[in-house]
Amino acid sequence: MAKYKFSQRSIRIPDSGIGYISQYASKHKDVISLGQGTPLFPTPSFIYDELYKRSKTDKTLGMYSGPAIWNELKSLIVKQMKDLYGFTPEFNQLDLTIGGIGGLFAVFMALLEKGDEVIFFDPSYPLHLSQIHLTQAKAVFVPYNEKLKWKIDLDKFEKAITKKTRVVVLTNPNNPTGTVLSKDEVKELARIVLKHNLILVLDEAYDFLVYEKELFSPLRLPSLRKNIVVCKSFSKEFAMTGWRIGYVWADKEIMAKIHDIHLHFSVNAVTPSIAAAIAALKDNRGRKATEGFIQKFTESRKAICERLDRLPKLFSYYQPEGAYYTFPKYLHFKVDSFKFAEMLVDEAKVVTIPGSSAGPRGEEHIRMSFAADKSVIHRAFDRIDKLAKKHDLV
Repeated sequence: MAKYKFSQRSIRIPDSGIGYISQYASKHKDVISLGQGTPLFPTPSFIYDELYKRSKTDKTLGMYSGPAIWNELKSLIVKQMKDLYGFTPEFNQLDLTIGGIGGLFAVFMALLEKGDEVIFFDPSYPLHLSQIHLTQAKAVFVPYNEKLKWKIDLDKFEKAITKKTRVVVLTNPNNPTGTVLSKDEVKELARIVLKHNLILVLDEAYDFLVYEKELFSPLRLPSLRKNIVVCKSFSKEFAMTGWRIGYVWADKEIMAKIHDIHLHFSVNAVTPSIAAAIAALKDNRGRKATEGFIQKFTESRKAICERLDRLPKLFSYYQPEGAYYTFPKYLHFKVDSFKFAEMLVDEAKVVTIPGSSAGPRGEEHIRMSFAADKSVIHRAFDRIDKLAKKHDLV
């Protein structure tokens, strides 16, 4: 029998929980998922129509993408970024990537080495932890304060910085807590980043989805732009998760290295997906589709909060300010979050994500996605209500 030796980076990669729970649930029929963070709506049909039309005249769609189509999409991204952030990026500050994840991985690989430290606000997006592990850097956990509605603890952030700290990674709005930083918090975060000459890696996949307040992006601060890398995606905003198209913005010196890394593990972004993203940004129907998604997410947020409110003996939670997740703490069950998620699958046939996959502070919590029609939320909670009744928690 062959004996294989694997690299240290491939061993004990942190588990995002999503794949594990999805596989665990596959033994059951008729499972309802509140797990995977993907809009449960189809990509707007006009995008397929525009792509089909283009395929009739543009014979390069089946080839490697090149500067002409890159620049076509970049010009639209430049316009959008000017509207969002108040400045006009240059083309050499932008790179098109294999989804937001491909961009993030290229960023981490370009900036981090073995032994470097990365500030990770806990809990946050699990795949950041996996990617940091693969660079052989070390994640340093700085907790959000749950008692203050998952408010960021900037005092603990500054105290956690050492000579080895290179990068701070921030998801805003936060996945999984739904936290949105205030303008004052962003300014204080920026002050600390600049004081210690760190790089802020900003994941803004949900910047379009904020409830009852406005998002103030760190990219709106001109003084911070030399120290910031922004990773974005078309996946959530236009229901294009399967198209795997995103982009990164950074200072051109940083971007040159990010581009080199991304080139060598992917060659370049997918040509038909670039064309689809062009259609999404160029056509007014893209904006209208996003507005329709936001309305649906808002309705589903209301529904999931109402259902959680009916189960105070089973869950405590805070209403999310952005994104489409809620992060309730489960009560009266002395098991870890993976075991509790398994129990929900076995007893209620409802899929959720173990909170500990998002960091140590996520233990005793689960992530629930409400990126679906409210009818799906109600069907899932009808089942959870029965579980709560079974355990005398109603």
